[in-house]
Amino acid sequence: MDRASTERAVCMLTCLPNGVQAMSMEIHGLVQTSLNLGILAADQTALTATFCVRSSLGSQKEMLHRRLRTLMAQLGGTVSISGDYPAWEYRQDSSLRDLMTEVFQEQYGRKPKIEAIHAGVECGILSGKLPGLDCVSIGPNLLDIHTRGSGGDRLRPAGVAVCAGSAEAVK
Repeated sequence: MDRASTERAVCMLTCLPNGVQAMSMEIHGLVQTSLNLGILAADQTALTATFCVRSSLGSQKEMLHRRLRTLMAQLGGTVSISGDYPAWEYRQDSSLRDLMTEVFQEQYGRKPKIEAIHAGVECGILSGKLPGLDCVSIGPNLLDIHTRGSGGDRLRPAGVAVCAGSAEAVK
């Protein structure tokens, strides 16, 4: 890289947003919008930065895409979006979530842990295609997700049976 390219690369790395961008105003402790620089690769002709952009609000996700495009345009670069998925916005009133909670409590004698997340799950894809869809996502406790340390993705096997039993009872 020549001096001008190096200066643009330093500017890019200094100015690109990274990490938590917004917390939910409705749900205490919930990250609403974030992005992370996952891969930075250089070759003889280009510097490529790969981000994962996540949000539980579609408008916030699009705002981050616009910020990335604007900065890269100023630096003479481009942005391409791939692997994108719709945001899955939290519904305060969910009859399906209420039913799942009731069934879980009947089966296991305790309330399930209910959390809102800003990650990409199938519920975002489905609710993006079927506006107004009431959906929930259930699953076992997952550990070390998307990491290479400690042997990579792991789950607690007992949680799989609990999730399967709850889903079967709701049928």
